[in-house]
Amino acid sequence: MIKIEIKPSQAVADTRSGVSKTTGKAYTISEQSAYIFLGGDYPQMFKINLENGQPPYPAGLYSLHESSIYVGDFQKLRVGKIVLVPYQDSSK
Repeated sequence: MIKIEIKPSQAVADTRSGVSKTTGKAYTISEQSAYIFLGGDYPQMFKINLENGQPPYPAGLYSLHESSIYVGDFQKLRVGKIVLVPYQDSSK
């Protein structure tokens, strides 16, 4: 199971908005930082896109919900919308 950690300082959304130069439409992007443990010496920081109106995830340990990974065209493994669920240690 992949472990993701959100530190207390990361329990906030970074929101940016503007107007697209190509379409002229307004946009808003909200994202949140977290650390993912991929087996190396150190976890790696990455960004999670949040849906419109979605509050940021609170500080804590999480794993990826199974809906975040799917098999796409040509039976290729894909990562879709990131959804986090509370982490449960499977080594117990």
